[in-house]
Amino acid sequence: MEHIAIIGSGFCGTALAIQLLRNAKGPFRLSLINRSGRLARGLAYGTRSASHILNVPAERMSLFPEQPSDFLDFARQQMPQARPGDFLPRRIYGDYLQDRLGHAIAEAAPGVRFSSICQQALELIEQGDQLRLMLDDGQPLDSRKVIIATGNFAPATPGPLRALEHDPRYLRDPWTPGALESIPADASVLLLGTGLTMYDMALALQDQGHRGLLLALSRRALLPQAHRDNASHPALPELPQAFFHNMSLNSRLRGLRTLIRQAAVDGHDWRDVIAALRPATPTLWQALDDNERSRFLRHLQPYWDVHRHRAAPPVAQRIEALRDSGQLRIQAGRIMAARTTPDALQLTMRQRGETLAQEQRFDFLINCTGPCTDLRVANEPLLGGLLARGAIRQDRQGLGLDTDAQYRLLDAHGNAHPHLHLLSPMLRASHWEATAVPELRTHAARLAELLLD
Repeated sequence: MEHIAIIGSGFCGTALAIQLLRNAKGPFRLSLINRSGRLARGLAYGTRSASHILNVPAERMSLFPEQPSDFLDFARQQMPQARPGDFLPRRIYGDYLQDRLGHAIAEAAPGVRFSSICQQALELIEQGDQLRLMLDDGQPLDSRKVIIATGNFAPATPGPLRALEHDPRYLRDPWTPGALESIPADASVLLLGTGLTMYDMALALQDQGHRGLLLALSRRALLPQAHRDNASHPALPELPQAFFHNMSLNSRLRGLRTLIRQAAVDGHDWRDVIAALRPATPTLWQALDDNERSRFLRHLQPYWDVHRHRAAPPVAQRIEALRDSGQLRIQAGRIMAARTTPDALQLTMRQRGETLAQEQRFDFLINCTGPCTDLRVANEPLLGGLLARGAIRQDRQGLGLDTDAQYRLLDAHGNAHPHLHLLSPMLRASHWEATAVPELRTHAARLAELLLD
C-alpha cells in the first residue's frame, strides 16, 4: 500500500493532508507527524487570544480556491455577523482547519487510512526505494514518500544577545505557550523587532493588564502598514507587459513607483498595486540573479515587508492607541552588547544616526525578530542532519530550501530527490511568496495532485 508521511501539522501539513484525503481513490496510507500533539494548529493558529486576528480578510482564507466562501461559511457558525472583508480571530481559523481535516478523514474513499503520530522526526535514512524516519521514541517509520511541511522556526538569537540565552527574562520564542505569563504588569519590556510579531506581543501584554514601558527596537523602526477597510472591492490595476521584461532591480523599483503613481491617478490605492503584484511575484523573483536577490534583501526587503505584510485595521488602531498613551515607544537602533544582573538585563544600545552607545536597563526582552530561516542555527535535528550530509541544499540567501518545479528537494549537487518533497514557508527560496494562505493552499493542491499521480 502506498504510504506518504507528512512532517508538520500546521497549515501546510494539514492543507496537504486534506487535499490527499479528498482526492485519493484507491488504497493509500497517510501519516501526519507532529511533535506538539496539536493537529491543524501550528504556531499561527494555536493562539487562543482574541487579540490575535488574521491579517487576511475572511473571504480569502478558504482552504479551497474553488470554494472561496468555505471559511466564511464556517466562521459564521460562531460569528453570524461576519462579513467577507472582516479580519477574524486566528483561533477560529484553527478550528476551521481541524474541522475540515476531520471531515476529510471521515469521508475518505474506502481503503484510505489516516494516522496521526505525535512524535518528532529526528533522522531520515534512505533504504532502497523506501525512506525511513527515525522518531524520538526510537521507533522507525517507513514511507514511500516524505513531505517536509514544518512551519516557521523560532527566532534566532542575535550575536549580541547570546549572553542572555539562559536567562528566563530573555524570551527567545515568544510563541512558547505561557511565555508572557511570567512578566509582571509593571515590568519594563524591550520588544526586539517592529513587525507583526511585535504587534502581537504588545497586544497580548495589554490583554493581561500590562502597565509598564514597552520599547520596540529595530534598525529602521519601520512599522507594518495597515490594511484598509475591505468592504469595497476595486478592480486591480493591470501590470504593464514591460514590467515582466528583463531589467535591473533599480529599473524595476522605478517601474513600481511609476505604477503606483499612475494607479493613484486612476483612483487606486497603493495596496491595489501590491495585490496585483502577488501573482507575478514568483516570476519576478526567479528573474533576479543571486547578486540582485542579495541586494533586494539587504536594502529593500524591510520596506517591502511593511507594505506587503500589513496589519488588520483593528490591530493597527490599538497599536496607535498604545503609542499615543506613551506606553509603547518605537526606536530605531541596535543592541551592541548585553549582560545580565540580578535586578535587570543591561543592554548597550546605539540609536540610528548616533555614534555613541548608551546602556539601558530592562526587566524583560522579547525576541520579535521573526522566524529563523538559517537552518545552520535553527536547531532542527532532521533538517540539520540532511543538510550536513548534502541530501538537501539551502538557497544562497538563506531563505529556505532549494526545490524543483515539482516541489522535490534538491541535494548539494542540484539533483532532485524523487521521493522527498517540500511544502512550507521555506519555498520562499524559489517562490518568494510562500507565507500566506492564498499562495500556500495553491501549492498544497498542486503537490497533492503530483503525489497522487
